[in-house]
Amino acid sequence: MSTEQLESAPQVETQGAPAADITQQATTPTPTTQRVKNPKRVAAGKATSERTRLAREQQKKDAEAYRALGENKANAATEAPEPPPTTEGESSKSSGLSANQWIANGGIGVSLLGIYYKREELKATANAAFDKIKTPKAAPAPVPEPARATQPIGLKKML
Repeated sequence: MSTEQLESAPQVETQGAPAADITQQATTPTPTTQRVKNPKRVAAGKATSERTRLAREQQKKDAEAYRALGENKANAATEAPEPPPTTEGESSKSSGLSANQWIANGGIGVSLLGIYYKREELKATANAAFDKIKTPKAAPAPVPEPARATQPIGLKKML
């Protein structure tokens, strides 16, 4: 402070401990060191923002063109439709399905036929098995036991 300010400032005499001035800021309002920016990051950020701006402008142009095209189609719908062009002299290059599509369809057909015939085979075996279960068996006649030989069975006989 200058001497003029000191003289014009009211002097307060205090007894005891000096009063703390609560109006002063404890830290400095501005930082003493200036923040250093990375120039590569700054350049990358600028480039990104420029690309974003250009993309946004392109989207706006595309949207306007799409709207104009829609308006043209709406106007064309009110007019009489044009007859489709005739292709009498031209040969059709696409015959419907490509070779790979024909092969895939044939494979599907063959697999369906295989499933059908396998089904028929399984039905035949299942019917045979069910027929055995359904028909009750007659009680078998008692089988007489054969007479036993009196000779002992041993190794000598087996050799």
